Amino acid sequence: MNPQWLQEAKNLAPVLNRRINLQIPSILATDETFSLRIVVTGADGLPVENMSNRLVFEDSIGIEGLPVETRVDPATGSARIDGLRAVGPDVALVRARVETPDTPWIKAVVPSNPAWVLDDPPYRLYWGDLHVHTRYSNCHGWRCLDPEWCYLYAREISLLDFVAPADHLRGIASDPARWPRLQEIARQYNLPDEFVSFLAFESSHTQGFGGDNNVYFLEDDAPYFWLDRDDMRGASPKVHLRELWQQMDQTGKTWFTVPHHTGRAGKYRAWNEDYHDPQREPLFEIYSSWGSSEIRHSRMPISGGNNDDVSYFVDALKAGARFGVIGSSDDHATLPGSVHHFRTEPFRVPTMTGHAHKGLAAVRCGELTRPALFAAMRRRDCYATTHMRSLVDMNIGEASMGQELAADDGLRRQRDIRVRLTLHDAKAANVTLMRNGEPLAVESLRGDRVSDTVNEIRWTDHDPLERIALRDTPYHPEPFVVYYARIEDANGAHQWTSPIWIDL
Repeated sequence: MNPQWLQEAKNLAPVLNRRINLQIPSILATDETFSLRIVVTGADGLPVENMSNRLVFEDSIGIEGLPVETRVDPATGSARIDGLRAVGPDVALVRARVETPDTPWIKAVVPSNPAWVLDDPPYRLYWGDLHVHTRYSNCHGWRCLDPEWCYLYAREISLLDFVAPADHLRGIASDPARWPRLQEIARQYNLPDEFVSFLAFESSHTQGFGGDNNVYFLEDDAPYFWLDRDDMRGASPKVHLRELWQQMDQTGKTWFTVPHHTGRAGKYRAWNEDYHDPQREPLFEIYSSWGSSEIRHSRMPISGGNNDDVSYFVDALKAGARFGVIGSSDDHATLPGSVHHFRTEPFRVPTMTGHAHKGLAAVRCGELTRPALFAAMRRRDCYATTHMRSLVDMNIGEASMGQELAADDGLRRQRDIRVRLTLHDAKAANVTLMRNGEPLAVESLRGDRVSDTVNEIRWTDHDPLERIALRDTPYHPEPFVVYYARIEDANGAHQWTSPIWIDL
């Protein structure tokens, strides 16, 4: 083997196998000071040591105070730059050119997530992963890690704002010490205005009994769900979701449930079943690393196969269910907010399961506290992404994502729908307006402005409400029309807005 070519390949490997995460707050007030955080991770999803490359800041927009260059701490693979100022006018964005002296033919420029700069921000935007499995799940035991690592990874490496270990009940119940410890570390890692924890668990129910659902608590001293019965055991208990709701109601705690994987083959939830409670289940996990349950045929089919029933998000909307949407990872390697599935079976070729990216939940509220995030999710003020931190908003009149609007004479004649977006590291996108679970219109965006500015798309739906309204649906018999938007960028990343409902 030629040593020269081997050395060239070795020089190239670190460049290909490293990811530089430049992160700034997603919503900033004009003249607000803020920090840029930087973390460099390798192909294993862990911080890179001895990262010597210089980062040169060039062509950043809407920001004052950036130094000419920086380097990460070689011991931690991270850096922080304080005292930056948002000047806008609309978007703030950091760009860093990575010097690669061993591979000079590579021109690497890494952008941060974009931020919207507003004179008086009506909300802040926070990012989290609400579906992480740890060693306490008793699945993928050789790969999952301790629950405390979930918090540390989310806070220090993925730079998330909030996280929830949501372990399987069968694993939690197998050791009486596990739930008390989950309660304790949820309490320990909940630091208002810095990082938020949520106490949670996953409750699996067989097909026809509710499917897979996660439970999230406002408090960190709540009990988990368990029935000391034979039908409670195993991966697909024949215990109905209603029994979980009834037991949770008796706890005196504040909680909600979120269905996920409703479109999977074998075990799923269909939307012709006689239960749905928007107060108990305000959100729908539309995407995780295992795929999307938005529609039957999509670019992200569910690992293990999709079913042919009326079990998708669009079917839920047509049945009258009122869900906001989130994404999360459903990560079984305890690496929340990371990009890939890591730690494949030791010494073997990775199996082709799951999708490369792990979803995120984007939640809009006034402050980074557990009560504020919890309340925002219950009112559906959130959206879902496949990982990238693109900025999205949708309005119909005065109503925004997740809201219900009473039809007046003007709305009965026509609806003006507005979608605003700034993509994270993409130069093209298709934006699809969905009405009553079906595509209504598509708009394409191209060019640098897609990630550098606030892009606004407007549609006018002239079809009379009386003609297009859904009526006598199982979960909402009064007539209504429901809209949401799906964004698909040129790199394959997706975002989904929470819907807006217009009631006749």
